[in-house]
Amino acid sequence: MDIEAAIREIEGAVEAQLRLTGDDAVVTEAAEGLMAALEPAVRQALARLAEQAAAEVGAQLPDHAVDVVIAQGEPTLVVRHTTEPVIISTDDLEARLTVRLPAELKQHLEFAANELGDSVNMYVVKTLTTKAKTGAGSTRFRGTIST
Repeated sequence: MDIEAAIREIEGAVEAQLRLTGDDAVVTEAAEGLMAALEPAVRQALARLAEQAAAEVGAQLPDHAVDVVIAQGEPTLVVRHTTEPVIISTDDLEARLTVRLPAELKQHLEFAANELGDSVNMYVVKTLTTKAKTGAGSTRFRGTIST
């Protein structure tokens, strides 16, 4: 993220508004003072936006952590893998589970499985295993999937 570029953009917008006032020295001086006073708050707000972005991206990547690293005053999002791949033996698939779901969801599952080259059954097993492993609670599955 480029905080300096964002601050320059805000300053440019203020300068454009100042041009509309003509060359009023009092207004120009007040605007410069306001920008100087607001710059630290703008930097902090932009850093908080980086933190929010990291939290949103992290929520969408359950097997990853997203950190905000500040280097030379600029926040950077760093994504890292947090868990080992889930492996389950599919040699002995005896347990059955009947699930009722909307037809539209079934179509989404079929599409997603097809995109990965998996059967719907294998896609659902992998997805459920990953969710069970990364989900909240004390009873997390600690296995592996082998296909």
